[in-house]
Amino acid sequence: MIKKIVFLGGPSTGKTSLCEALAKELGTITVPEYGREYWITHQVDRRLTPEQLLHIAKIQNQWEDQAVSKANEYLFCDTSAFTTWHFALHYHQTALPELERLAKTCWQRYDLVVLCDDDIPYDDTWERSGDANRGEFQVFNRQYLKKHNIKHILVSGSLKQRKQAVLTALGITSMEICTTD
Repeated sequence: MIKKIVFLGGPSTGKTSLCEALAKELGTITVPEYGREYWITHQVDRRLTPEQLLHIAKIQNQWEDQAVSKANEYLFCDTSAFTTWHFALHYHQTALPELERLAKTCWQRYDLVVLCDDDIPYDDTWERSGDANRGEFQVFNRQYLKKHNIKHILVSGSLKQRKQAVLTALGITSMEICTTD
């Protein structure tokens, strides 16, 4: 049985770096963020339509489902339908009903939810929406997880500290870690 771990956090909170570092350390794979790739080639005036956001959530779920057969005990997911739903709310103040359903039920897909803290420097690249949005996304994530009693861990500090927090939450000791270097 593959354990699926999802990473949440505003833009530039270290989700991708942490996913990749954990996958390398544990000899498994990640599911990258389809929405980032899609946004780069399809955005108009830095926006996507509600229908495009639904498409992103569906494809992200498909990528996760397909990756399970290639994973080795753990599958690290860089995002979820919840994040895509949040982008819909952020940009359109509403989401299509199917996207809302995918977001509300996505928690059943994961064995561990990891919220990456915003205590690292913001990497202001052209495809990101700004440090102010990072703060707003963090507040939204924290409030939603608390309001809906979604069990999660908050990771902060250096990449090494964040990795250790996830490994501890998964019950992995340093002697169990395979070395891939």
